[in-house]
Amino acid sequence: MEHLLPVIIVSIIVAFIMYKNINKVTANIELKGDNSSYEFYAKYARVVERHIKDLQEIVEKNSVLKDEKYLLKDDISQGAIDEDLSSLIRRLAFFETLQAKQKSKKELEAQFFEILSSLDDIIIKSFKKGDKLAEESREKLHLEYEKLKEGVV
Repeated sequence: MEHLLPVIIVSIIVAFIMYKNINKVTANIELKGDNSSYEFYAKYARVVERHIKDLQEIVEKNSVLKDEKYLLKDDISQGAIDEDLSSLIRRLAFFETLQAKQKSKKELEAQFFEILSSLDDIIIKSFKKGDKLAEESREKLHLEYEKLKEGVV
């Protein structure tokens, strides 16, 4: 019975040390995961930014081309939609800053969802065929998201 007490104490100490090390390793894995999600969203922000710039260019050129697909509603000016889209681009720039690196994956996803929802709303309210154009935009951005997720891009 005398030898049992030291064995129990040593077992408790070893279990405690293992517990601390497992927590340390788990914390490092979570930090690395957040960093990779930061890098993923920074890349995706560039993809979305390019998509918005393409849309701005189409709006600018369509004032001459008059493609029905990209006709603005009568109460929307080219300058107004350009300002709305530029505002989204400025918001996307956040994802490439150090502040974004400090955010959790859920916070980054929430901000991205808000930006993409705003883009969707802008397209629907600004274009005569906004519903169809917004659907095409969502599909294209989703495809790019999946490519990034799989590491293709």
